[in-house]
Amino acid sequence: MGKLINLKHLYVWYCDQLKYLPKGIGSLKSLQALDRFPVSGHGDDVEDDEVLKLGDLGIMDQLQGRLWIKGLGNAKDASEVEKAQLGNKKHLSDLVLEFREGNEEQRESDEEMLKALQPHQNLERLTIWNCHYTTWPLYRIQSLHNLRQVALVDWKFCEVLPPLGKLPSLEVLYIDSMNNVKKVGVEFLGIEEEIETFSAGILFPKLKHLCIGDMPNWEEWEGEIKDYSEITIMPRLSFLRISWCPKLKGLPDFVCKITALRSLEIRTCAILEGDYEKDVGKEWAKISHIPNITIKSGKETIVELPTGQFTK
Repeated sequence: MGKLINLKHLYVWYCDQLKYLPKGIGSLKSLQALDRFPVSGHGDDVEDDEVLKLGDLGIMDQLQGRLWIKGLGNAKDASEVEKAQLGNKKHLSDLVLEFREGNEEQRESDEEMLKALQPHQNLERLTIWNCHYTTWPLYRIQSLHNLRQVALVDWKFCEVLPPLGKLPSLEVLYIDSMNNVKKVGVEFLGIEEEIETFSAGILFPKLKHLCIGDMPNWEEWEGEIKDYSEITIMPRLSFLRISWCPKLKGLPDFVCKITALRSLEIRTCAILEGDYEKDVGKEWAKISHIPNITIKSGKETIVELPTGQFTK
């Protein structure tokens, strides 16, 4: 493989059982497309010098489009992540980070991995699967000014959603399977204990599409910012879907006041289904102005993510 010095495109997308890539690929400095990178695990029966390590991506500065790193947490240390030099890959527009399945003991390892990852500021789409860490470093998020789509899926131990409200270009946000989240507070909007001066007083300034699903313990969604009446929240939101959140008690007032909101879907959320039921629910008047409203129980069919689709 290392002799294919002119190779520019290598696709292994549907090779789901592939455990690692051969070491020779690390010599392909001209490589522009590598859609999936499986990180070799500690228990794989293979000689270390045969395996392409994550750090070997460091020389591949021409990579562009989407890169899916699968099996994070198998890397022996965060130094391999640093050697990958994702911050130098200015042509990458779509990054998917999939951590390996694990338990609570993996938190510390995932934390080190996450802190070592520093994508280039040109990144437009970011998806993180199966992360065991509880938060995402704030300074990492706020530096990605060109992010348009973010998907956070199956963060098993996360209790507080990351502060995404200050991302100036974010248009699409998917949050799914955060089992430990009980309350979504103003920190999600980017509000800290000491309020800073916001650009134009707008949080989530370009967000158009918001989907939150499979949060079985989520009870409260707080969105009121006292003494800061001039701050605007999600002014361009046109589509909102809340699904599989049976304990959620209500929508924040700012959501019901968004004039751009054209479609609202509430699926398999027992409390919301009753309170926002057409004509008879006690909260129906707050959402009755929205042109397209879907409220129903039953199994969810398909949730679309920026990186594809998965069935719930």
